[in-house]
Amino acid sequence: MIRAITLFILILSLPLQAKHQKMNLQKALDLKLVKAEAKSIGGYQGFCVKMNLKNLSADSLIVLVEAGRRLNSLDDKTQDILITRQEVIAMSKLEEKGFHVKGYCCQASNNSPFAGAKYDVNKLADSNLVKLATFLNSNNFEPNVEQQAIWAISDKKSTANIASTNDSLLLPLKQLVSGLKGEVLPWYSLITKTILYASGNMKTYPLYLKGKLKYSNDKEDYVSLYVFDEKGMPVCEIKSQWLMPCSNKDYELNIPLKGLTKGKYSIELKTPEKQLAKQEFEI
Repeated sequence: MIRAITLFILILSLPLQAKHQKMNLQKALDLKLVKAEAKSIGGYQGFCVKMNLKNLSADSLIVLVEAGRRLNSLDDKTQDILITRQEVIAMSKLEEKGFHVKGYCCQASNNSPFAGAKYDVNKLADSNLVKLATFLNSNNFEPNVEQQAIWAISDKKSTANIASTNDSLLLPLKQLVSGLKGEVLPWYSLITKTILYASGNMKTYPLYLKGKLKYSNDKEDYVSLYVFDEKGMPVCEIKSQWLMPCSNKDYELNIPLKGLTKGKYSIELKTPEKQLAKQEFEI
């Protein structure tokens, strides 16, 4: 009698001991344990997409929405979105949940998504974007910084565009991006502004160049800072001033770039007799 009662209690407790399954969204999709939908709420960066998950299983489920998942727009003219923050979604059996995901445009030449634009969710980005998204998931940068980092890989934009007023904090991010691209870390940073037009088109404009020129001067002298185009023609004289004798000193640059077209340029620090320093840059 006691054994029968004990067995009855165990049978009743089995549903309470059901295992909570935990897995990445990709595995849940592959096993057809969830149904996923995603729609834009408007905009191309930040928490700009709403995702809905429905648990199709008869068990509770914990789904990890991976940083590095690429949400592919069903409209070829609209930007895809790269998810840059992992979300952990817990659902009871057959439950449906809606939530916002953080992501950024990874197709700079396309139009910014409009509210209601639909996405296919069943794809991870390429390995470089996944590595970048994983890094962004573990750190916290300004939205424009994160966006420029993504475009530097997805659209081959300049790594120099990854810039802010406190550039020293961005060095690990810039090193990661330049390493993924297989390029030398740019010596300069470009402060930019991205304008979203009513048509949905976007364009990024360079505002300032920041960096340092290393120079030496054996006597007090009057020096001028020039910018030349790739044909060697001067496009502007930035400033002139007296400099004291020095060795291996940094000349701080904060050069306005408004009006300069896309192309290659050089910066030169010169006295009337000689060149003290020269560096090339591109916008």
